[in-house]
Amino acid sequence: MPFATKSGRRIHYEVQGHGPPLLLLHGLLQLGSHWSLKGYLPALTDTYTVVTFDSLGHGQSDTPRDLEAYGLRHRVEDALSVLDTLSIDRVHAWGYSMGGWTVCGLASFAPERLASYVVGGWDPVVGLPVAYAALEKQLKPGTSVDWFQVLLLGARRAPELAEAIDSGDLEALRLCMKVCESSAGLDEALVRSGRPGLLYCGALDPYHDSMKAVAARAGAAFATIEHADHGGAWAKAPKVLPHVLPFLDSVTRP
Repeated sequence: MPFATKSGRRIHYEVQGHGPPLLLLHGLLQLGSHWSLKGYLPALTDTYTVVTFDSLGHGQSDTPRDLEAYGLRHRVEDALSVLDTLSIDRVHAWGYSMGGWTVCGLASFAPERLASYVVGGWDPVVGLPVAYAALEKQLKPGTSVDWFQVLLLGARRAPELAEAIDSGDLEALRLCMKVCESSAGLDEALVRSGRPGLLYCGALDPYHDSMKAVAARAGAAFATIEHADHGGAWAKAPKVLPHVLPFLDSVTRP
């Protein structure tokens, strides 16, 4: 089982396929292997060297009980640790939800390592509080909510997420979510990076309109996944791949 440790944290990774390197970054409560489980990898490994890893706090990677360890700069260091272990200088990076946050971090802290980016289901302007605000509209004013427990309750509807939760470290996962609550202002990193990009979002996701505006400012492409909420735009690979594959082809072909 391969691990990268150059960041000082043990990160479990996997490599499949052949071609230009493509780094896939999963969302909160997910695992690197879920990219395959949800049907993304079969469409990618014939054309790309696909690198997946369990983000810190998830799966086989380390699960520190230190909030600072999960900060964005450290997330980027973990991703670079994997790339350095594999001697990959520049990479096409695709992340969904929390993984999209990390891709924005690569654009912010290591744009020279980024060949292109795909960000799905993440608002670079404000981040997670946008989702909280949308959910609060469904509650009585003044209702106290533990958003982590809300997340777990919804996630357990997916068998693979229920399994990841039950086998995971709940305190580490809570810290992962906590640090994402302070993640505003990453849109400018995408704008400044000058890298070709694609942003996509479910039509029913509260992040949608902000992401579309960010794409316009960054000169990136944008795709709406129709009839999909936040979870749906992850689970419905057949609806997502027709947007992402042509973009990746356009930025990797000679």
